[in-house]
Amino acid sequence: MKSIIFDLDGTLIDSMPVWKNTGRNFLLNHGFAVPENLHSVVKAQTIGQTAEYFRKDLGVTHTPEEIINEIIQYVEDAYKNTIPLKPYAKEFLDKELENGTKMCVLTASEASYIHPALERLDLIKYFQFILTCTETGHYKTDPQVFRIAMEKLGGNLENTIVFEDALYAVEGAKKGGFTVYAVADPVTEADSGVIRAVADKYIKSYKELL
Repeated sequence: MKSIIFDLDGTLIDSMPVWKNTGRNFLLNHGFAVPENLHSVVKAQTIGQTAEYFRKDLGVTHTPEEIINEIIQYVEDAYKNTIPLKPYAKEFLDKELENGTKMCVLTASEASYIHPALERLDLIKYFQFILTCTETGHYKTDPQVFRIAMEKLGGNLENTIVFEDALYAVEGAKKGGFTVYAVADPVTEADSGVIRAVADKYIKSYKELL
């Protein structure tokens, strides 16, 4: 039986524009300079790591809790009300569910703000479980996080596919020996050449898999 580990942001839902602007908006709102490489630095971080980066490297004087709370308030509203599914994602999930594929979500985002989006978009019914990197204690640069999800699904390297959009996560899964399907996203377009080279398959739309 096939197993699929799905990333959420940029892979199943079109949330990356929200994340791309969140850190920038925080810094601008509080009068701090925005480094040109901001997105490339924070895209692989949890919110907590981003808060520490803001404080240690960018001179932000807010407490970690203040930074985290402001960012979460911004993204919670978007997850709850506006973030859409990627095109044809629902149709692909329907197909795989009908075929008996075991599926889960493995995300670097936090359960507190992603669940309103999962419920609004009627996604929870497709997955055996929703797993966050925080819960595992590992990030997606570490292949162990994918192994944890695979074992929880009851899969193995021969029958498990990982769907990701970001280069660091594609590389992390490949280091673990996984088959990786990369999903195109405008925010990761700059890395698309490398992603294509690393991933086993690169799709611009789930329509290609229907």
